[in-house]
Amino acid sequence: MSKAKENNVKEAEVVEPTKDEQAKEAIKNLQLQLDEHRKQADYHSTMATKAQGALEVLLQLHPQEENK
Repeated sequence: MSKAKENNVKEAEVVEPTKDEQAKEAIKNLQLQLDEHRKQADYHSTMATKAQGALEVLLQLHPQEENK
């Protein structure tokens, strides 16, 4: 083989995502975030209800004097 033969290797090209792909990715991410926040909201609502119930029971067992 002769030295004249060269390897024609192109440098790596960076392919930028199209606007459509970026929009689809953003939609997917926002849907996941929304689902997660809804789950957290349900959890916090449940925990607030439990804390309120426990507080009411304790206040009935240990009534506080009214401040005048």
